[in-house]
Amino acid sequence: MYVAIARYTGLATLATCVVLGGCKSKDQSATDTAAAVSPTSTMSDTSAAGAATAAAPAVMTDANIAALVDEANMGDSALAAAALPNLTSTGARNFAKLMMGEHHAYHVAGLKVEKDQKITPELPAVDPFKPAVDAEQTALASMSKGSAYDSTYISHEVGIHQAVIGWLGQNTPQNVAYQNYLKTGLPVLQKHLDLALKLQKK
Repeated sequence: MYVAIARYTGLATLATCVVLGGCKSKDQSATDTAAAVSPTSTMSDTSAAGAATAAAPAVMTDANIAALVDEANMGDSALAAAALPNLTSTGARNFAKLMMGEHHAYHVAGLKVEKDQKITPELPAVDPFKPAVDAEQTALASMSKGSAYDSTYISHEVGIHQAVIGWLGQNTPQNVAYQNYLKTGLPVLQKHLDLALKLQKK
């Protein structure tokens, strides 16, 4: 359906770099993104979410925004599905199940708005979310079940949700119906972030 779907079929079935402007190369953007979501990073949670602000293009069309929101929702759901069999703590497992359910529901709602408003999603030349999703997948692929696996999953999810929330705050679509759709999703994403932060402290 979309380019994003092809990118995530290899995951088992939201992404970090944020917002506007800048002149960094694509390779440098990917390096910044991986550092921003790495659980071993020395950055604070806030600085991690904004570490790669130069990655996204200066102007996002409604088609670009829709494609990236779709990608973030599908990516977070797919990451959760891939992680779930290896998660051991009740909190982490419940969190992954929540990601699968609510990101899928939010994605389905978005597809309806896109269809009704005749918005055809199109990924921008520079994808600000893919490096973080790839970083989480790579980090978890090398780990076995246990508390470290759970902790790594939750840490990456903190970074991804911070990034998506920050990006949405600085990229407003022109289409009013799609604006309203994004507004309904922000409290859900914030709930996910708050829960991930709570689990991270444990």
